[in-house]
Amino acid sequence: MKCFATSAASTRQQSPASVQLERWPSFLMAAEIKERILTGRYLIVFAGSFGVFFANGVITPVLPLFVKGPLGGGDVAVGLTFAITAVSAIAIRPWVTPKFNSWGYKPILMGAFAAAGISIGLSGFMPNVPSLIALRLLFGAAMACIFIGSLTAITSWVPAARAGEAVSLFSAAPYISMGLGPFLGQWIFHTFDYTATFIVAGCIAGFGIIPMIFLKADKPKLPDDGLPVKRFYAGAVMPGVVIAFGIVGMIAFGAFIPLFAPTIPGMQVQFAFLTLSVVVLGFRIIGAKLPDRWGPKRTGIVATTGLIVGLAALSVTPWALWAYLSIVPFAMGMALQYPGLLTLTLEHVDDRDRPVAISTFTMLFDISNGLSGLFVGVVAAVAGYRAVFAASAFMAFIGLLILLLVVIPRYEALKRSISTRTV
Repeated sequence: MKCFATSAASTRQQSPASVQLERWPSFLMAAEIKERILTGRYLIVFAGSFGVFFANGVITPVLPLFVKGPLGGGDVAVGLTFAITAVSAIAIRPWVTPKFNSWGYKPILMGAFAAAGISIGLSGFMPNVPSLIALRLLFGAAMACIFIGSLTAITSWVPAARAGEAVSLFSAAPYISMGLGPFLGQWIFHTFDYTATFIVAGCIAGFGIIPMIFLKADKPKLPDDGLPVKRFYAGAVMPGVVIAFGIVGMIAFGAFIPLFAPTIPGMQVQFAFLTLSVVVLGFRIIGAKLPDRWGPKRTGIVATTGLIVGLAALSVTPWALWAYLSIVPFAMGMALQYPGLLTLTLEHVDDRDRPVAISTFTMLFDISNGLSGLFVGVVAAVAGYRAVFAASAFMAFIGLLILLLVVIPRYEALKRSISTRTV
């Protein structure tokens, strides 16, 4: 119960309507389900964030080649280039998280979109790995602000019973970008060069500012009770740890599929990313309601098992078709794990604690980004690309054990405790 103690405390601050939702869900839940999710402000934040995600998709297949080619880096340098974004993403969180309550979402998100565009657009001009890493640090800070701000905004604008659906639909943006972005990136790279690819991607990221101009989002309305603003949310830690172990596979996929695909007869990197994106989008859009319908227990188990199966199969693939089929369960896991566990984290969290809960949850995401990039880079250098995917499958298995033995029992105990107090 220790990990979810903060969640229980925040429940005592909930409005009467929130308490009634626990006691009489039959008609209150029905009213919430009819409420629209895709409102104008939701779509504005989605569009702005999509620009940055798509730009990142454009450079994903080109960045490893740029590091190993013109910059003369090795596999460890490739992993570090992806991993280093976590350092700035973690460092900026304690400072920026309270600002969402005092400044609101709009100015921070617009600044983050501009910073992301600058960091990507200038990357092609960097003469060495250290200078590129400096820009990647700026990109990591920008992405942290985008994730915290966007997820805080959209989950505060939708009914609690549909939070998982809202997160699923929003998180379709990175996977649309991962599917389509590499095609554009590969075309620009082969038609022109590295510099042109980064410039175009930087412009795309910067265009995310345009729709944000039209956002009329008020600052969160918080009670004037004198309580201090939290900078850390204990209830988000263990769900975030499960995500952290699952993220290893995603980092391995993004960093080394562009280098692994040419070693498999008939496999093309852009179709690997397209397969991933199509499956993820199928679950995130068509199956957007699954995390809410299944609940965090079933969603988490199915998703994490899919990660294990897909990564293990990818590590032993002998030909392209096998590789593409292996990506299917892996993509299903990536699609369901994040919205399912984020919904679990935000259940019973009030508006005051929402930004810090999301910040803490996604901080584990960033910690894993940093450590995973180094981890898979070292594994690739020592044992090869197949070993990278095998090791990632083992990390996901550890996450499954934590989910079954720690997260779900604590979550169910918290629900029983709240149910007892509200009856």
